[in-house]
Amino acid sequence: MKYSVFVTFAIEGFHCWPEAKDVFPEVAFLSDRHRHMFHFKCYAHVTHTDRDEEFIRMKRRLETQIQTEFGNMNSYGFHGCEFGRMSCEDIGEWILKHNENIYRVEVSEDNENGAIVER
Repeated sequence: MKYSVFVTFAIEGFHCWPEAKDVFPEVAFLSDRHRHMFHFKCYAHVTHTDRDEEFIRMKRRLETQIQTEFGNMNSYGFHGCEFGRMSCEDIGEWILKHNENIYRVEVSEDNENGAIVER
């Protein structure tokens, strides 16, 4: 048997694609910084049915990693993540590079369109 677990979560964030106006003029607005709710689904291999990767801990660890690296903190607390020019693919790749046990990451914008990155 093969086993995997997954977690899902969403984080408010901002990003842009500066070249969009030149590459695809019809979506030139993507060149400017804009907001999304980034939705994540992250998968990890496990070796048995007794949870060698616990869901809640995995989810909290991933959220904390992302917020620590990209989070925008102000006097009111967490105020979203600043992903700069990172695409969904870039964000997924970052997660894979920082988590050996994760083998697949899905990142979507507003739970509509997104990307899948796999090891």
